[in-house]
Amino acid sequence: MGRPTSRRLAPATNEPLLPRAERRARGVYYTPPEIVRELVRLTLGKRLTRRASEGDVRKALRILDPACGAGAMLVEAARQLAGSGRLFSLFGVDSDPQAVASCQDAVAGAKVWTADALFDDRLDRLAPFDAIVGNPPYVNIRQLAKNRPTETVAKLRVRYATARGNFDLYVPFIERAWQLLAPGGRCGFIIPNKWATLDYARPLRELLLAETTIEHVVDLSAVRVFTDASVYPHLLVFTKQPAIRRHVVLCRTWVGPQTGGRGSGGRGSGGRGSCRAEPRPLVGALSRIPQRQFSPGAICFAASLAVESRVETRPLGELANISCGTPGYSAERVAAALLEGAEGVDFITSGNIDRYQFAPGNVRFLGHTYQRPVLPLDSPALTDRQRKLFAGPKIVVAGLSQRLEAAWDDRGLALGVQVFALSEWQIEPQFLLALLNSKLLSYLFRTRFAAKRLAGDYLAINKGQLSQLPIAIPRTTSVPLIQRLGQPGRLSYEDAEIDQLVYRLYRLTKAEIAAVEAHFANLGRRAA
Repeated sequence: MGRPTSRRLAPATNEPLLPRAERRARGVYYTPPEIVRELVRLTLGKRLTRRASEGDVRKALRILDPACGAGAMLVEAARQLAGSGRLFSLFGVDSDPQAVASCQDAVAGAKVWTADALFDDRLDRLAPFDAIVGNPPYVNIRQLAKNRPTETVAKLRVRYATARGNFDLYVPFIERAWQLLAPGGRCGFIIPNKWATLDYARPLRELLLAETTIEHVVDLSAVRVFTDASVYPHLLVFTKQPAIRRHVVLCRTWVGPQTGGRGSGGRGSGGRGSCRAEPRPLVGALSRIPQRQFSPGAICFAASLAVESRVETRPLGELANISCGTPGYSAERVAAALLEGAEGVDFITSGNIDRYQFAPGNVRFLGHTYQRPVLPLDSPALTDRQRKLFAGPKIVVAGLSQRLEAAWDDRGLALGVQVFALSEWQIEPQFLLALLNSKLLSYLFRTRFAAKRLAGDYLAINKGQLSQLPIAIPRTTSVPLIQRLGQPGRLSYEDAEIDQLVYRLYRLTKAEIAAVEAHFANLGRRAA
């Protein structure tokens, strides 16, 4: 099992030199200049300027960065608007006084002050804004609870309808931007790709799909945007107005800045800048997806097969109990209980799992490497549920892989973080094993939950997405062959046979089969 790799971008410049631990605690990750340039371009775009021009041309465009840092977004907004003939006013807010001071030096004439944009009443008095652009902080609920007073989290839940479940701080920032925008105004943020799929972001997706027109989604997972964070971001640009029925969202994959050509990618300041041509980003194929096809349950940015409309299916979560082996909050306790060369069950992580098989040993867990770790089932680090799960038969599923990888455990295995187990089946487990290892189920996962894609075409798999996979209710003639081929230890040449059987089971057309096969052929070339 390899590790994801990605192309690195030039680091951000002129930002405060905060220690890494402090940046992580506050969710501060500085944006590379190439990404700043592209996000501002998409947000301010010709349409926004043209729309504003239809009103009073003497009225300045009002542009806000609610987490401005040292002002890179505002500097770039001033540079791009300098040649447009439009008047504009720039506003910036940040909770770091050092960053605010740097921003005031960088952006002449901007109104910048120190505050928490999520609770700052001054912003409400200054609203509405024509455009809001920025990189909001990424802080999950556990980090938030550690580093901020308990009442802060409670106030966020009261003030913001999207602050639900184990939310991340970027979620209420998007709702705040929506509140502060003028009707028809546009917001452009760089945010984790988790917004499109994870359960905690469902209220956010409901807001965006009901009250905004999503203009652009740019997938940045092919490049290393933040050098010291395992965050795989999207550029999200939306307009504050409900989408018309025929509206399509422009979705791309950002590969990197184009080299050579005319112009400079340099950064201006204070409203002065060059109007010369500048390098344009390298992007993958453009997908135009009708917004009405997006669902609050999970947003898919690629064409997917609607297999549920042609065969009887049930979600995997209704046919088996799906469990996380070791929850993150108990990982340290479990790590402390691991032993080498002792009695217990083998402990494995995602890297030990391949399709139909697992290979115990050589385990890296919480920064430590073990030759052959075991976990005593009587360890106080385990709950009764975990003891039963680890000792019993189960299907184990890797949580980080390029395609779904599932193996059968009938001897007892202890599972690490981001390893999932299927037990208490309502359907033949070997049938489920065969389906999970088929190309079709991986294709459905990759297309329906494309936002879970990481660098190197890896997927971050979790329980919520696994539970939604459509499992065909087998016809009598299908079951024996799938059961036979799904047995552990089968020969590799049976892959093609099992895939063809699954295609027939789900009634795919020849063209659809060709699309699935081509997807995995391309995946192999990209990973090489």
